[in-house]
Amino acid sequence: MKRWPFEDALRMHEAGSVCVLEDQWPSPPRRRAPVAPTEEQLRREAWYHGRMSRRDAEKLLARDGDFLVRDSATNPGQYVLTGMHCGLPKHLLLVDPEGVVSLKVIG
Repeated sequence: MKRWPFEDALRMHEAGSVCVLEDQWPSPPRRRAPVAPTEEQLRREAWYHGRMSRRDAEKLLARDGDFLVRDSATNPGQYVLTGMHCGLPKHLLLVDPEGVVSLKVIG
């Protein structure tokens, strides 16, 4: 069965108001504080689209499971996971206040 990252993230969000991804997919222990990826590192990823409006992001989604990550226009320094689910675009703010990534639906 093929898994879709956006579908998994949305399913976890629907299970509770905020889902901590670290509990679902534990990472190896870290010795240093997490470091945010650089713009250059993100640009190498096919799913990263930089600064983009919600409307423009939605235009890039063709079918369920399609997703991208973009810079948040309303929360500088944060990222938004935009994906298609059940034929509708969804936007999830990726919150990382203390090195823990969690999700918050923003529309």
